[in-house]
Amino acid sequence: MKFSQLASYLQKLENTPKRLEITSILADLIEKLSADEIDKGIYLSLGYLAAEFETEKFNIAEKMMVRILAQAYGVTAAEVQKQYSKSGDLGTVAENLAKKNKKFDLSVNDVHEKLLEIAKIAGSGSQEKKTAASAKLLNQADALSAKYIVRITLSLVRLGFTELTVLDALVQTINGAKDKNLKKKLEDRYRIHPDIGLVAKKVKENGLKGLKNVNMEVGVPVHAQKAQRLESVGEVVEKMGEVWVEQKFDGTRVQLHMDRNKKVKASDSTQQEMFVEEIFGKKSTFLIKTFTRNLEETTHQFPDIVEAAGKQIKADSVILDGEAMGYNRETGEFLPFQETIQRKRKHEVAAFAQQIPLKYMVFDILYLNGKSLVDETLLKRKEILNAVIKGGEKGGGLIEIASHVQTSKAEEISKFWAKTLKDGFEGIMIKKVNSPYEAGARSFTWVKMKKTDKQILGDTVDCVILGYYHGRGARAKFGIGGFLVAIWDEKQNMFKTITKVGSGLKDEDWVKLRELADSISTKEKPKNADIAPKFNCDVWTRPKIVVEIAADELSKSTEHSAGYALRFPRLIKFRTDKSPTDTTTPEEIAQLYNAKFGR
Repeated sequence: MKFSQLASYLQKLENTPKRLEITSILADLIEKLSADEIDKGIYLSLGYLAAEFETEKFNIAEKMMVRILAQAYGVTAAEVQKQYSKSGDLGTVAENLAKKNKKFDLSVNDVHEKLLEIAKIAGSGSQEKKTAASAKLLNQADALSAKYIVRITLSLVRLGFTELTVLDALVQTINGAKDKNLKKKLEDRYRIHPDIGLVAKKVKENGLKGLKNVNMEVGVPVHAQKAQRLESVGEVVEKMGEVWVEQKFDGTRVQLHMDRNKKVKASDSTQQEMFVEEIFGKKSTFLIKTFTRNLEETTHQFPDIVEAAGKQIKADSVILDGEAMGYNRETGEFLPFQETIQRKRKHEVAAFAQQIPLKYMVFDILYLNGKSLVDETLLKRKEILNAVIKGGEKGGGLIEIASHVQTSKAEEISKFWAKTLKDGFEGIMIKKVNSPYEAGARSFTWVKMKKTDKQILGDTVDCVILGYYHGRGARAKFGIGGFLVAIWDEKQNMFKTITKVGSGLKDEDWVKLRELADSISTKEKPKNADIAPKFNCDVWTRPKIVVEIAADELSKSTEHSAGYALRFPRLIKFRTDKSPTDTTTPEEIAQLYNAKFGR
């Protein structure tokens, strides 16, 4: 397929907000793409170059793109900036400037290859080399192609669909209609190997038989299982029967991958060894990686976990699920999330590793010595886990297994919950003993119960920021005085507003939020967001910043598109470990409301 054809599909996708139309357009695109280009075509339509967890970053900012466009089209940077000020979109500027371009008919694979080469340029003089290569590519593209090449390079592709919509489109191409069982088969494979391009390629090549070649793999993050909410231990016993109860940690989710027989890639090896050796004076010669719940690799943040894994894990290959918790060396007490998350940085890793030592509290095992364990029962997985980790629940090392009780009695759950809160944890996790690991799912096989203050809403709500309002009075100096938040509705593929927030932030929080928001600001409101005009923001942002919000009340609302509104909301913390689609769900909001009013 010519990239110009792909660009025309992207234009169609941009022009419709309707999910069914988006799915049909994607299905038609999938039909037209050949087996050797379908993965690249899908990556590019989503705005990246490979599976999301391993895609290359362009590291090209708007100022640099202004220079690229000036060089590509033989105009001044001032002229590019003038057009950009009017349109608010450098993609549109490129489209206007490229109208006289001779058409070179670049293929999808051609453009993908050239973009990958640009992204990989590094070292001395890299900016000049990236500028020259990018300008050359744009000079070979027609106007519409140039528009989307620029947006892809700037990570500004906003077409209103996700990988799950691509799975819907794949279902449509396979049998021409909706099929929940088929969608589940595709989604189950995608959840254990989240490379949407690979899934599409295998299906394109061999139909459903191709899914057999999409398997769990060490080094490829698995979508983390999520927990539902229940309001009482009585409900737990009634709904779940015999359960495994353990502490709920207020840390950062860490999925650890290790394979003693797999060498790390040269680039990974250099970085991994650098951070481990910086602290421990040792090198890791085999693959060890860590990932967050939103598939981001974090190996460089946790050199101490990397070091401990080689010593404490009795396995050739393994994938573990757990929580990293900072702790106080003198008291042994765990630190709040906001202190632990300071480890999420690329610089001064060694210093912070010394200042904020970690415990890696493991609560599940997904893979062992070449075999997936997700279909085993929780009890079986716990038995295997206990044999794999030296020390187990007794501790004694950096990696520990979370302590637990196994019971079907409400009073034993309540007793463990009370002790857990007394020990400073934020609540408990309750898991059905005969359940498999449901990658990416949020079901009642896992339930979380957190500390409840009867004067406020019984739980916090994870939301994503859609934009902010200019400050007044004392906040005028920050240029921000409040922000609009929403939750993700997966069924409707939409962000639904739930409240405006103006409390819970210190002065430094307002400064931080303004900087973060301005770095991802847009001229228009997010395409896949349902926002009433009365909540229009002064500055819109791409839906990327996830925050945890507390509130005094939850009420029904005819104004907020979520159908509910948080009253007297306040910021608890920034959730940099969560993705925008990993917010509290509409179903959970309804449960919180019904629980409050006894319904």
